[in-house]
Amino acid sequence: MKFHEFGDSDGFPVIFFMGTPQKGDSGDEFSDLASRFGIRLICPTRPWYDDTSAHSSFDVCSENTIAYLRNNGITSCHAIGGSGGGPFALHLSTSNPGIVRSCYLLASMGTPDLFVEKVASPPTLQLLEFFRGNNYGSTIEYLRSLGLPDDLAHGAWADFKVLLGSWDSIAFKQAPIVYIHHGEDDENAPIESVRDLATKLPKTEFRISHHASHAGMAEDESSTEISRIFEEVMLECAPAANNAITQ
Repeated sequence: MKFHEFGDSDGFPVIFFMGTPQKGDSGDEFSDLASRFGIRLICPTRPWYDDTSAHSSFDVCSENTIAYLRNNGITSCHAIGGSGGGPFALHLSTSNPGIVRSCYLLASMGTPDLFVEKVASPPTLQLLEFFRGNNYGSTIEYLRSLGLPDDLAHGAWADFKVLLGSWDSIAFKQAPIVYIHHGEDDENAPIESVRDLATKLPKTEFRISHHASHAGMAEDESSTEISRIFEEVMLECAPAANNAITQ
């Protein structure tokens, strides 16, 4: 499993699970922003994007991410998950509450049943049709027609296999505080789905904003919502860092 780092190498560690279908190198667009806020941005690539034979599961991603943190001497971090990366960030957070201090869900998918019922994006609806028939070949051909290379097409297929499968391995009650950044009318990530997810978590805080929807983020060259999250992490971590220095 590959990890891409951006921003301040001595900064506050933030794990960012990118959306579907993106690899960790997509985090490069936030590198300058991470540097400005003193963030060490660590973006995993889920292994099935690079290896079509790789097993796809929440556990695979969390276990490899924790191993990476351990090998790099990181004992505390924050997690962000965008869109289809949201549930992966939540799994990491709930399975390692002593390491992950908070979790940010950004335009994230929520519970699968309500997601499938309420999603309105035409490309996603077409993909769901292929998944119902377990039609891998048609899925890949369709994603190619949208301009995706084969590695991202396969990655999207494997992501959806996990996202629409069992969430039994997510220990919801062990979650740290979860900040939910979302738009009211997001065709790709229906808010009903993430509101249902919030009912399963012990402590959440909603931040509703157009800048936190898929369409809003696509239009926003300033990365307003990411800036907001990075600044909050910086302000939370700075006192802890100062305390460590003075002790």
